[in-house]
Amino acid sequence: MSETNALRVSRLLRETAGFLLPLTQTEIDVEVTRIELDLDLRSSAAALGSPAGLAGAVVLVTEAVDGVAGLNAIRSRLAGAAALIVPPGTHTHLGEGTSASGLPILLERSTGVTWSEVLVHLRQLNEGAASALAWPDVDDLSALAAVIAEMTGASITIEDPASRVLAHSNLGDEIDDIRRETILSGAIPQWRIAELEESGFLDVVRHSTDVVERQAAGSTPARSVIALRSEGELLGTIWAAYPDSVDPASLRDVLRDAARAALPVMLRTLRRSPFEKRIRREALGSILGGSPDLGPAATLLALPFSGHYATLAFAEVVPDREPVLRFHLRAAFADAVLAHVGSDGHLAVLVHMSEEMKAADIRSHVASALQRSLSPSEPLHFGVGVAVERLDLVHRSWTEAVYVIDALLTRSKSGATTAAGSTTAGNQSAGNQPAGATCADDHSMVRGATAEDVAAELVGLEAADALRSVGPRITEPARLLAEHDAKHQGQLLETLRVYFATVGNSAEASRRLHVHTNSLRHRLSRIEEITGLSTADRSGRLWLELAVLVFDRERP
Repeated sequence: MSETNALRVSRLLRETAGFLLPLTQTEIDVEVTRIELDLDLRSSAAALGSPAGLAGAVVLVTEAVDGVAGLNAIRSRLAGAAALIVPPGTHTHLGEGTSASGLPILLERSTGVTWSEVLVHLRQLNEGAASALAWPDVDDLSALAAVIAEMTGASITIEDPASRVLAHSNLGDEIDDIRRETILSGAIPQWRIAELEESGFLDVVRHSTDVVERQAAGSTPARSVIALRSEGELLGTIWAAYPDSVDPASLRDVLRDAARAALPVMLRTLRRSPFEKRIRREALGSILGGSPDLGPAATLLALPFSGHYATLAFAEVVPDREPVLRFHLRAAFADAVLAHVGSDGHLAVLVHMSEEMKAADIRSHVASALQRSLSPSEPLHFGVGVAVERLDLVHRSWTEAVYVIDALLTRSKSGATTAAGSTTAGNQSAGNQPAGATCADDHSMVRGATAEDVAAELVGLEAADALRSVGPRITEPARLLAEHDAKHQGQLLETLRVYFATVGNSAEASRRLHVHTNSLRHRLSRIEEITGLSTADRSGRLWLELAVLVFDRERP
C-alpha cells in the first residue's frame, strides 16, 4: 500500500462536477490545504496579508458579485487561493477584462445546493482524501468491495447507516442464508436487525472506531465489521463474512485500511446523490420556465443549444410507480431528463432526440413502451408538447404539454374520452387517429395526447387563463354556487358542470348525476334563483359556463 493521498484541484473538480460549475480553467494542479469561508478570512488580517497566506486554500465567497469590477476585486484580494467558489449568476460577469485561466480558478455554486452543504462536502472530501489509501481500482464502492474480498478471502458487504446494501462482493459459491437474503432484498432483514439491536452488537458497531467481531454460530459464519466515519458522522459500515480458513488478524488490518480508502468514495455516494437530484430538478425547471440564461442549466444537463427537443407532462404518478416509469422512459429515450417541477405535481420529461419526431409520433412511441411494461391497474395520463429545435424554445413545448395534460384530465373527468369509431377533435376521424391517442378502451390504461387530440379542451383552458385577468366578476356565479353547496351540502355546482359537459342533454346529465330528470330541473331552477342567470338565456348560459370554467381553473 502507498502513502496517503492529498486532495488536489483536479480531483476537487472531478468530485464536485454537477453542483459546482467551473467558470475558468488552469493547468496548475496544486494541493488543496484547507476549505475556508470568505467571512472567516476577513476576520484574520494575517491570512489576507499576502498571497502565500492563502496557498492551497479553497475559499467560499458568499458576498454578491457586482459586475466585472467586483469580480476582479475579489480575485485580486484572494489571488493566492487555489480556487474560489462564487455565488450563482457570477458567470454573467465573465468576459473582457477577466482572465479565464490560471489560479485561483472560479467555480460557481449551483442554486440547487446551499453554502453550508458545499462547505461540509468539501471539508469531508478533503478529510477523506487525506486519510484514504491509494488502493487500486477503488473509484466506486463495488470495486472497493471486490478488492477487499480478493485480499482477504472474505465475502464483503458495504452498507449505509440504514443497513441498505450499497455494494457487495462474494468469494466462492457458498453464501449463508442471512447474507443471501440481505443481498437479494438490498438490506439486512428486519428480523436480523432486531436481533443485532437486542444483543447490543449494532450499538457497539456504531460507537466503535475499530473492527468489531461477531463469532460464528451454527451455519452462520463469523463476521468482522468496521464503521465508516467522517467528522464524527456515521457514513456506513463494511461487513466481512469469512470461513475458518481466513486469518481474523489479517482481515482486521485490511478492514482498517479499507475504511480509510472507502471514505471519499462513500462521501461521493451519499452526498452527491441528493445534490444531483436537486440540481437536475432546478436546471430542468429553468429550461422549462424559459430562463434567459440557459448556460449553466445546459452545461449541468449536458444538453446542446441546438437539437431536437420535446417535453412530456405526466400526471397521477404515485411514488411506487415512478422508478419503473423513469426506467422505461429512459429506455424509450436514452437522453430523457426527468424531474418534478412547479406546484402542479406534474412529472416533467425533457426528451432530446437524435432525429426529428412529431408530437404524435412521440406520444405513440411512449404509449407503446409504457403499455408493455407498466401494470394496467391504474390509469396513467401524459401530454406531449410541440417538438422544437432549440433549447431556448423548450419552454413553449412545456407550456403546451401542461395544457395538454390538463385538457386530457378534464376530458377524462367529464367522460368525454374518444372511443374507437367516433370523431376526434380537429375533424380527425377515428380511423385516422394515431396509435396511442386518448381512448376509452379499458385495455389501454396509458393515455397520452397531443394538442391536436384535445384541441377543444385545450382552447377552453387557454380561454379560462385569459379570462382570469378580467377579475373576480367572471367567477361570481360559480363562487355563489360553491358557497351554497358548502353551507347546505348541495351539488349545484357539480350539476352545472355535468349539464354543460353533456351539452344540455337533460336525460344524459340526469343519468350521470344519478337523479331523476325532475330533480335536475329543480336544481337548474335553484341555480337560476341563486345566480340570477338562466341556462335557457344565451348570455346567462355563456356567463355560467365561463364562470365554472375559470373557477375550476383557479382551484388548486
